[in-house]
Amino acid sequence: MFLEYAFSLKGTEKTDVYSMGVVLMELVTGKMPTDEAFSAEIDMVRWVEMHLNKEGIAAEAVIDPQLKPLLPGEEFAALQVLQIAIQCTKTSPQERPTSRQVCDHLLHVSNNKIVDFEKKNLDHYW
Repeated sequence: MFLEYAFSLKGTEKTDVYSMGVVLMELVTGKMPTDEAFSAEIDMVRWVEMHLNKEGIAAEAVIDPQLKPLLPGEEFAALQVLQIAIQCTKTSPQERPTSRQVCDHLLHVSNNKIVDFEKKNLDHYW
């Protein structure tokens, strides 16, 4: 992302989307890109990708412990937000979604979580 900016000396929607992806990762993981967990060999984006590709406990470990305990639907939503963040941080700007697509995906995650939560509450009472 920084090379894109360095070569063009101007921001684009795709560089903004990359930054949005990093912010989403920060929100879910509770880590900053400069965290000691990252090094020259592995940055935040690759660290998140690596954990999400493993599934199970490794995928859960990427979620900020301060967000826990999470309901099952919330944990799934957090992992979906990280999947969106991965799409935002693709190496090739052409492979990244638009800002509008990111917002639509986030709304979809939010709406599904709300529906699941309400359904669980209704099932509990019936």
